[in-house]
Amino acid sequence: MTTFRAFFVSVLGAAAFVLLLVDWSALLTLGFSDYAGLAVFVVLATLSEHLAVEAGTGRSVRSSISFLPLLASVLLFPAAAVVIAIVVMFVPVALRKIRSWQGLAFNLAQTIISLAAASFAFSTLRGLPPGVSLGDTMQGFLANFGPFYGAAIAYFGLNVLLVSSYIAIRGGHSLRAVISEATGRAGGNFFYDLLASPLALLVAYLYWEFRVAGLLAVALPLLLIRYSYLSVIQLERANSDLLRVLIKAIETRDPYTSGHSLRVSTLAKVIAEDLGLRNRAIDNIERAALLHDIGKIDALYAEIISKDAALTAEERDVIKTHATKGADLLQTLTSMEREVVVGVRHHHERYDGTGYPDQLSGKDIPLAARIIMICDSVDAMLSDRPYRNALPVTHVRQELVKCSGTQFDPDIVSEILRNNTLERAELLVDRSGARAPVRAVVG
Repeated sequence: MTTFRAFFVSVLGAAAFVLLLVDWSALLTLGFSDYAGLAVFVVLATLSEHLAVEAGTGRSVRSSISFLPLLASVLLFPAAAVVIAIVVMFVPVALRKIRSWQGLAFNLAQTIISLAAASFAFSTLRGLPPGVSLGDTMQGFLANFGPFYGAAIAYFGLNVLLVSSYIAIRGGHSLRAVISEATGRAGGNFFYDLLASPLALLVAYLYWEFRVAGLLAVALPLLLIRYSYLSVIQLERANSDLLRVLIKAIETRDPYTSGHSLRVSTLAKVIAEDLGLRNRAIDNIERAALLHDIGKIDALYAEIISKDAALTAEERDVIKTHATKGADLLQTLTSMEREVVVGVRHHHERYDGTGYPDQLSGKDIPLAARIIMICDSVDAMLSDRPYRNALPVTHVRQELVKCSGTQFDPDIVSEILRNNTLERAELLVDRSGARAPVRAVVG
């Protein structure tokens, strides 16, 4: 059995086991007003799921606020929460928007498991027998606030882990990378959900006090939260797209470096992940790598960049200033983190201290800059240039070993060689068209 199939079957099996443990008889004890409340919960959860927004950049990671009515229903009547989840998951079928029955089954299974984890966490932290609802033991809003947050963390944590594992195993991606994409920059999406989650507790209390009228009162806040989700995601996408367009505009001056910055950023992210860095550090390194040549936007470099012949000593001195110009430019942006700025400023520092602009050496060079220095060099060696063909991976590997401890950080070089990172870098270059199948050597 393949790894993906084993994982898929395991999740479905765990969900089936949860369903066997559910006290379905509790549904028979509900009154008419509770059934009306359940109907409204279904509508709210369905609407929330229907208005979900794409949070990822290529792996179908979606952000939804359906967790609010689902968590609220878990607190009020745990058994009914499963029914609500099932109805919500089958809405795409009714709307004929289902992309994969396998995906539908997995989403339903992981939702059931996550809801069960939330219910168990809440009951345990409140010191209640499993399955006892909030409605059976009302002791004030604040008395349930801490246990509820434990339930929310259990729900979101398990949800992110299961969904990310599904995407990573099925697509052959890094689990760490998928989790990073799902949780957003520096885990922003995850913490944003946690900050919004107390509204679910408020929904539960409003229902307890005012029944259906209380649920209708939160419909507008739910829509406002969804709008804020969409605004944040769209803003992040717009910023990312603008940066990429800006970098592409710079690289159009030299056809031989087209796509260079994007490849360097992708490779830098891979190395940062291999080094086991935190998500925030990985994001900063990836962004610094994307922007490492941003200083070349200055018209001062236009003629030098497009020059076919060898540069004069004076021109080399001018081109060296692009690192500081790029850092100075980024420093004017209040949203740009310091790690990104210093990574751009020092990406031409050499490990032995003979680089520029500040002749830093060893570990005094920011980690982002040390990674970018290697990625920049690797991509240049693996790509065609006016004066030579792309070098084979074996040659690039020899160069890394040769320059380890002088130009490059030996620890990063060792990590690259151990993880066969050069082969992955070669694939990036091939896919971008930066290597020609047949090409005469110039000069």
